[in-house]
Amino acid sequence: MDRFQVAQLLKTNITKTMGCTDIGVVGYIASIGAYTLRNKEIKSVKLLMSEELYKNSVNVGIPGLKESGLDKALALGILLKDPKKQLSVFESVTNDDIEKIGSILDKIDVEIKYKKFDHTVLYEELNITSTEGDEVTIVIQYSYDNVVKVVLNGDVLEEYETKKLLERINKFTISTFDEIIDFVESEDFEGLDYLFETAKIQYENARIEIIREGGEYLVEHLRAEQKECIYDLSNFLRMHISVPSRMRMSGEVYTVYGVAGSGNLGIGTLITPMFLSDAYELNDLERKKVIILSFLTSVYVKQEMNIVTVLCGTGHATGCSAAAVTSFIKSGLREHIKESINIYLSSSMGFVCDGAKLSCTHKVSFASMNGMIAGKMAVDDKSFCDGTGLNKIDVDKTIKNLGKLNNEILNSANKGIIELI
Repeated sequence: MDRFQVAQLLKTNITKTMGCTDIGVVGYIASIGAYTLRNKEIKSVKLLMSEELYKNSVNVGIPGLKESGLDKALALGILLKDPKKQLSVFESVTNDDIEKIGSILDKIDVEIKYKKFDHTVLYEELNITSTEGDEVTIVIQYSYDNVVKVVLNGDVLEEYETKKLLERINKFTISTFDEIIDFVESEDFEGLDYLFETAKIQYENARIEIIREGGEYLVEHLRAEQKECIYDLSNFLRMHISVPSRMRMSGEVYTVYGVAGSGNLGIGTLITPMFLSDAYELNDLERKKVIILSFLTSVYVKQEMNIVTVLCGTGHATGCSAAAVTSFIKSGLREHIKESINIYLSSSMGFVCDGAKLSCTHKVSFASMNGMIAGKMAVDDKSFCDGTGLNKIDVDKTIKNLGKLNNEILNSANKGIIELI
């Protein structure tokens, strides 16, 4: 792995998003439809979703509205008519837009359905008609912003097909965890400033919100002895993750940079190394190393899992990256970093996703805490992986088992989870 390949991973794995990504794509597809029809009066809207996408969008807060509802997200996307913002479409929402949602839904026939698709876990198709007889069909699949088709009155609109699937997929994937550590140790980070700047923005935004809430959980509030206590330190980190996560999941107008398709994973992945760099007073090069390590670890874990997961992919990747960063800072030894990930996954492999919602805040923040504890345990040699069960001594095999458990063994579990929620 070299910096050019890492730059490619950056392009395909960091996305600016407003609110939960799964509700953002609902607003995005509606915005495309309304923009295509321009100022014509809309008669009906029919939305078909994969069951996995439905599970992750039905209960999450809509930015600005601060309540859930797929029909309301569609109405808001129609009002905004700004597909250029993509997953940040709700970024420009106003109180005036919120007040119009009810009147829009009174005039439009809305139908929302979901089903299992064999070829993908992320599928969204919107059919939207006008009172004048116009019809638009939009299809998004495989990734949240991958528009594969826009058809207006039977004609395919080529201008919307600028991000074909073959242009969106990674041209490079991570083969082994050793590749990640080798690159971190190479210190060849030229051209990767976007990652470091994004991490800084994410961290500073979290600090601002903690200050607004009046909490004393910033690095400057840590006493010297607390910096040496992994439990105190991890609790401070939890606040840096839970506060911004809560804002986006509850429907506040709050922009984050997602990693590997998840805004909460972006929060956990980018804030953790920044917070620990600050707490341990790392120099600039060491800070860059742990940001790179955290980002690549999260991408590696998530690349083995479907983009919309049965297990909590965000929690798994956040915990693994927090473990890796903590053990790296504590010792820097390759075997400790690998072992820390195995320790974390040994207790969290069955961590399931029961849909995106406010309580996901606890999942991602607790994962970061447990990841830090796993990192400390690995360095202290307080635990080990014996190679039985799903966790193997070779961490690459463990991560592949995680992917197989999510993608194959539990593939049919979503139907039961949806019924339960």
